[in-house]
Amino acid sequence: MTIHQPPGSTSHRAFAEQLFREYEDITLPLHGRLSAQDKRDGSAVTEADQAASAHVLRRLVAHTPDIGVISEEEAESYLPAAQRQWAIDPLDGTASFARGLPVWGLGMGLIDGAIPVSGYLHFPVTRQTFIYEDGLALLNGAPMPARPESLAADTLNIMITAIHDVIDVRRIEGYRLHNLGSNLYHLMMLAAGRCDTIITGPCYLWDLAPALPFTRALGHVERYLDGSPLALADLLKPDYGFPVRQPMLIGPPEIVEALISRLT
Repeated sequence: MTIHQPPGSTSHRAFAEQLFREYEDITLPLHGRLSAQDKRDGSAVTEADQAASAHVLRRLVAHTPDIGVISEEEAESYLPAAQRQWAIDPLDGTASFARGLPVWGLGMGLIDGAIPVSGYLHFPVTRQTFIYEDGLALLNGAPMPARPESLAADTLNIMITAIHDVIDVRRIEGYRLHNLGSNLYHLMMLAAGRCDTIITGPCYLWDLAPALPFTRALGHVERYLDGSPLALADLLKPDYGFPVRQPMLIGPPEIVEALISRLT
């Protein structure tokens, strides 16, 4: 399955690559040097999140004034009724960032209605930039690698976040479990063939939208633990979070279905 931008769409790649350089100037000097504060939902936020969010919002509004912007760190969205929206996570992996760990970055997803059409993600410390436009997925400017056709059993892995309260992970047999601290990074590792599925706890529009063009183009599916599919339109309603408070599995249909059967 290939997802294309609407006819007449404009590439945002050059803009995104310049913005990524500006993002590094804001965040890298603060990496590991800031304490985090708790937000109402229990997640952390640092001064770097807020500075990055303000800069990205300002640049996006100037670059695409007719496109709305929904950002994790902004109390009010820009043009919330617009047909097209940017869904932004200014610093996915805040807890890792605050502790000086390497996996964190910026995710920007372009949505048309309830369809994710493009994705732009940058992880400064790992030096990885992911771009999806016009049906083409790129990692650092080269085509995204495919998942190997054969893998040693000991290398099969699932990346997880915030699921231990609702899932007995001992029932996930045959896979190593990893949590690298960033849901968007987990999704990009899935898209790059470096993990086999992800399981995420209840999350928000900006935790998924930048990566969904990559995963959906590969035929991967999103399923809540009860087997129901994700309707992205539900996440476009404030507070932009899951309408059901249960984990979600994302990956190849056969793996997702087998895991749901095992876990429920």
